[in-house]
Amino acid sequence: MRLTRHATERRTLRNLPVDILQLIRDYGEPVHSRGALSLMLDDATLDLIAEGDLRRRQSLSRYRGAYLIESRDGTVITAARRTRRHRR
Repeated sequence: MRLTRHATERRTLRNLPVDILQLIRDYGEPVHSRGALSLMLDDATLDLIAEGDLRRRQSLSRYRGAYLIESRDGTVITAARRTRRHRR
């Protein structure tokens, strides 16, 4: 997975491990926005990743609301945590 310098700085600042970003990229719910792809770790995604393992789901739940923005070429532009409820 390729990350921009900005994404690397934000990931570190927001305490998001690379393996969590990989899970978001593999399982996250995609939303196209302004020419980029937004992938988020929501409750449905957590259930999918945990596969019924309650301990794993609980350990991952601290990252609920984390998301990343990916460019068309697959480079991660930024990573963050949702602080407010997402409006559609």
